[in-house]
Amino acid sequence: MRVWGAHGEFCARHQWEVIVATLALLACAASVERQAGSRAESCAGWAAACPGLEAEYQAADAVVMTFVRCAALLYAYYQVSNLHKIASKYLLIIAGVFSTFASFIFTSAVASLFWSELASIKDAPFLFLLVADVARGARMAKAGWSAGEDQEKRVGRALAMLGPTATLDTLLAVLLVGVGALTGVPRLEHMCTFACLALLVDYLVFVTFYPACLSLVADFASGRKEMVPDSPFSEADLKPNPVVHRVKMIMAVGLLCVHLTSRWSFSENGGIIEGPSDHMTQNKHDNVLLHSYVKWFSVSADYIVIATLLCALIIKFVFFEEQRNWVIDMNDMRVKEVIQNDLEMTRDGKPKFCIGDDSNSEVSTQTDDAVVCDELEWPVLSPSSSAAKLNAKKRPMAECLEIYRSEGACTSLSDEEVTMLVEQSHIPLHRLEAVLGDPLRGVRLRRRVIASRFQTETAIKQLPYLNYDYSKVLNACCENVIGFVGIPVGYAGPLYVDGKSYMIPMATTEGALVASTNRGAKAIGMRGVTSVVEDVGMTRAPAVKFTNVVRAHECRQWMDDKDNYAIVKEAFDSTSRFAKLQEVHIGVDGATLYLRFRATTGDAMGMNMVSKGAENALKLLKNYFPDMEVISLSGNYCSDKKAAAINWVKGRGKRVVCETTITCDSLRNVFKTDARTLARCNKVKNLSGSALAGSIGGNNAHAANMVTAIFIATGQDPAQNVTSSNCSTSMEACGENREDLYVTCTMPCLEVGTVGGGTVLTGQGACLEILGVKGAGVRPAENSARLASLICATVLAGELSLMAALVNSDLVKSHMRHNRSAINVPAAALTVDVKSNALKVPTL
Repeated sequence: MRVWGAHGEFCARHQWEVIVATLALLACAASVERQAGSRAESCAGWAAACPGLEAEYQAADAVVMTFVRCAALLYAYYQVSNLHKIASKYLLIIAGVFSTFASFIFTSAVASLFWSELASIKDAPFLFLLVADVARGARMAKAGWSAGEDQEKRVGRALAMLGPTATLDTLLAVLLVGVGALTGVPRLEHMCTFACLALLVDYLVFVTFYPACLSLVADFASGRKEMVPDSPFSEADLKPNPVVHRVKMIMAVGLLCVHLTSRWSFSENGGIIEGPSDHMTQNKHDNVLLHSYVKWFSVSADYIVIATLLCALIIKFVFFEEQRNWVIDMNDMRVKEVIQNDLEMTRDGKPKFCIGDDSNSEVSTQTDDAVVCDELEWPVLSPSSSAAKLNAKKRPMAECLEIYRSEGACTSLSDEEVTMLVEQSHIPLHRLEAVLGDPLRGVRLRRRVIASRFQTETAIKQLPYLNYDYSKVLNACCENVIGFVGIPVGYAGPLYVDGKSYMIPMATTEGALVASTNRGAKAIGMRGVTSVVEDVGMTRAPAVKFTNVVRAHECRQWMDDKDNYAIVKEAFDSTSRFAKLQEVHIGVDGATLYLRFRATTGDAMGMNMVSKGAENALKLLKNYFPDMEVISLSGNYCSDKKAAAINWVKGRGKRVVCETTITCDSLRNVFKTDARTLARCNKVKNLSGSALAGSIGGNNAHAANMVTAIFIATGQDPAQNVTSSNCSTSMEACGENREDLYVTCTMPCLEVGTVGGGTVLTGQGACLEILGVKGAGVRPAENSARLASLICATVLAGELSLMAALVNSDLVKSHMRHNRSAINVPAAALTVDVKSNALKVPTL
């Protein structure tokens, strides 16, 4: 299994090399020149005109070959029909291209290595259709495009599971078909020989050329929803039936004995084994070639039968099969609609009243188009991995436990058996993904166990979990995963920052936030925002304690020395190639020191990076001060996820300052106000009001709104908005007539990153890609600094819009329009007095 997996990953990793090598070998095989005598020594093929073989063109032979060709077409149609039911049209195309290419290689090999005449290879494609396994290629394509690891590992895993089975099937088929070559019947010997060749070619293409092409196509098709298989993939679909596997092994051994016995008996009779050419009389090359062309263009009864059958199958597949599938799909949609309507009608027998937007009518009535009250139905059911697995009888606990311990995994156990092991505490609930080797299946079974254990079936079903790549979540973003929560993402913009236009993605559930920010971006217009970013660095402040204040003072003096600081910096920087220590700021409280390490961390937010460096620096200090006791790696002097003046004063992460000037025309047209009004409101609200409240870093209107919305959209740590939202908004009138408005936003501790953490998730990575800051930049901290400037510019736009709404009394109106959810209120709890036009709510 490991060898097959490594081989599959190699083919997927070196796609072009494998494809080019295969094509080069094909070209070499097709250009092989044989000796002159080899052509004369072979017969011109199955249908060539060789003396003494006129019986092959009699009616019986024509009937037999016509039957074989028709059987090949029918079998191919049967495979394609079944494949069309279980796979998407794109998998169908890939499997078809794979089979066509393998058939082309087989036909070319026949033409180059045996006969070059066209008439001699006309039946080669029919034999290939009889032995080709198109469904095997579709199964591998389905596994190669499943969600999970990266593309190379998926292809390697698929080949690791299909490779041994394909090898055994090919060996068994070759041995079985090869028995026909021992009969001594020339016609049958020819057919069996070429059938064996077709099997070998199909196998070689499947394990070399096909994985490389599959990985290449998957790379090109990444991100396209229509390329996803219709039904999800399960590893159980690729695993062979153990009973059938054993039977195949026994059959292979038996057939091998038959071949050895037959070959041994032939060698004892003189060592001469009659081949197909021994039953044919050789002919001259010119006559054979001429007769071959004549045979190709001759119209006989068998050709008419085959052509008629082929046309009928094509017409049936193209028109009738598609129409039937369309009818089935339409019926399924209608059934779903009927069921959904029934559920909506029977969900609650009591009438419902919806409190929605403002209405001028005297009486609130329930209507279909006023407010949407129906909740969104998410897919909550997981498709079955296989019918056999679901219907299999549940094995005893002892047998399941033995399988789990022997394999170290539960891939061969059913869902019920795995659940049984979890309930008996043999498998930790938090390790399901690792034990099963399938993150999606692990999440599904954890949901089942949690729902049963805490009686929350209804609530769990309403939490979506399908169509999500949990492999990126494990050991990175979340543990004990039972699903995900969808948050709507809107955009504000275009917002011009430093001469470039951006569309800012914002994930929020607060109505009017995106619209308000978008209004601010409109007011800024083409003038844009100018930003300045300083990479202050991330901080971590361990708390260390000494026996007395004298020793604490000695340690502080030792670290203030430049040479000693260089030693500490070397130890700190050795833990990462990106972390660069900038400063150690020391706070003193009695005999306790708070060592605030500040270091730049590239494009990562850097908390883990700085923590690792600080820990290594403490180990170094321990060598110089053995009596030093490390109380905590974080002593809250950092300060992380807490409002702290030290971050406001000294900075943390990125320090960003943005500015813009709003013209008087924009103020009148967009905000319906003027510069003096906004400047006065900013002074009273953001400066005096915040100071009176004792706010730390709160000299702003609502910076946390924009910061948190962008944090969630781009995969930042939402809890760090506590520090990152520190912002000082300044507004003052400017211009010749003091009618324009000069606005600045200063954010001294914006903690962001474009690598690591939640940025690896697909949706969050897409939002970073929209901003053009996904991943690491060309220069250290380039992308993270750009993200910080975009956040600060968005905060500036949001500040402008809210301040204008406050001075115009538009705040309540906008929230009543955009931020009022429809609430279902039972009829018994709410009545309407038509005469007084008032709501009567019962006293609680």
